[in-house]
Amino acid sequence: MDKRELYSIEEARKLLGGIARNTIYDLLRSGDLSSVEIGRRRFVSATAIADFIAGATKSSMDSKSATRRRNPNQLPLRLLRQRRPRSPPSGTPITG
Repeated sequence: MDKRELYSIEEARKLLGGIARNTIYDLLRSGDLSSVEIGRRRFVSATAIADFIAGATKSSMDSKSATRRRNPNQLPLRLLRQRRPRSPPSGTPITG
C-alpha cells in the first residue's frame, strides 16, 4: 500500500497482518489502537498503527522470560482435570 496518513479500517486490518474484523474493533474499543472519526467514518492513522506495532513487539529477551517452562514431571492441565475426583452433586447423600 502507498504511504498515507490515514487508513480505513479494512486497510488497517491488512497492514496489521490481516487480523480479524472483531479484533481490530476490540483494539479500537479498548483504546489499544487509536482512531480518527471524520463524519460517520473511522480511520486509523499511520502513526497509530506504527505505535501499536512498536508497543506489541517484544524483544527476544522479553519473549524468553515470558515463556513458561513446564516441569517434566507435571501433567498437562487437561490430564489433571480428568484425574481429579469429582464431588457428588449437591443434595446427594454421601455413602461410605
